[in-house]
Amino acid sequence: MAKISPFRAALPDLTDIVSFDEFFNSAKRKFPLYLSDGIYEQNKEKALYVYRVKRPHRSHTGIIACANIMDYINGKIKKHENTLAAKEAKMMRLFDERQALIKPILLTYPNVLKIDAIITRITVSSPPSFSINFQDEEHIFWQIEDKTRIKIITESFAKHVKVSYVCDGHHRAKTSELLFRMLSENKKLPKSKEQLNYMLVAYFPASEIEIHNYNRLVSDLHGFTEDQFLTKIKKYYHVNTIPKGFNPIVKYQMGMFLGKQWYKLRLKDKFIPTENTPTNETLDVYILNKYILEGILKIKDVRSEPDIKYLEGPKGAFGLARRVREGKALVAFNLYPVALEDLIKISDQGDYLPPKSTWIEPRMRNGFMAYLYKEVIKE
Repeated sequence: MAKISPFRAALPDLTDIVSFDEFFNSAKRKFPLYLSDGIYEQNKEKALYVYRVKRPHRSHTGIIACANIMDYINGKIKKHENTLAAKEAKMMRLFDERQALIKPILLTYPNVLKIDAIITRITVSSPPSFSINFQDEEHIFWQIEDKTRIKIITESFAKHVKVSYVCDGHHRAKTSELLFRMLSENKKLPKSKEQLNYMLVAYFPASEIEIHNYNRLVSDLHGFTEDQFLTKIKKYYHVNTIPKGFNPIVKYQMGMFLGKQWYKLRLKDKFIPTENTPTNETLDVYILNKYILEGILKIKDVRSEPDIKYLEGPKGAFGLARRVREGKALVAFNLYPVALEDLIKISDQGDYLPPKSTWIEPRMRNGFMAYLYKEVIKE
């Protein structure tokens, strides 16, 4: 069961910030300076936070808390992505430099009616404690210090949330585990380092998660002309030219922009996965990698290939075509998004999504809230 805890958040003094976009964009680099300059102040009381990200077309509401690192180690917080040693090392340096976690790990869990009702009651019955207005969205916070409410929320998570799933922040989660293991013996930290038992997380129920496609731009056809490349693709896909950008609406469809032309690609029946195929191998991103990037272009490792770039789904078909027209790529692929049900199934099966498979909303921002362990690590 999920063990969540209130914590003493370090919050920035919003009254002295001229541009929220500029300040929080720089927090990733300058957090230690901002902390030493007194821009951040740690609360005296422990709290939980109801957190809402309000975007132009919808909002997402969840809870910010600390999660026990043992839930991650023991598989109660499940992952769907492999982490890279180089990025883990970089993240460890950042953790050491900041002496804090400055961005929550985004988690999701199956909706729980009681928890949904608690969150709704808080947001309807009381005004927000503070908010941060960015150019494209508003982040709104309800600070919960009342011990009775905290007890109700933590006990509800402990009773009803059996597992949760990492949506974003795999390297932050893994680095938190590595830091814990480095400074602990027998899975127990001494009292002076007990803050490292926890990691900063944002829990959003499944209904509040929005998964977009994460699209591909390829800058080299590896010796093929456009016509030759198109002929190769026709081995695997039914190909139709279309007059404008194509956004796939079902699995095993894909849009492709090559030269100055959009194409609708539909996977041929003989290549469609069977019912016995592992879930992670039924995803369109996996099929693109297998048949086109690896199969046709002979790219051995899509994770490290410099000719492959990624574009988040909300930028749409227009964003893909623009980059090809600007000469930043030769071909673009508009993918069907991964379903949350498939992400959960893959996590439960202990498998992994291909790299850069999902663009998930809401997006966490650096620095709007920090979990400090500076004094712990420096001892």
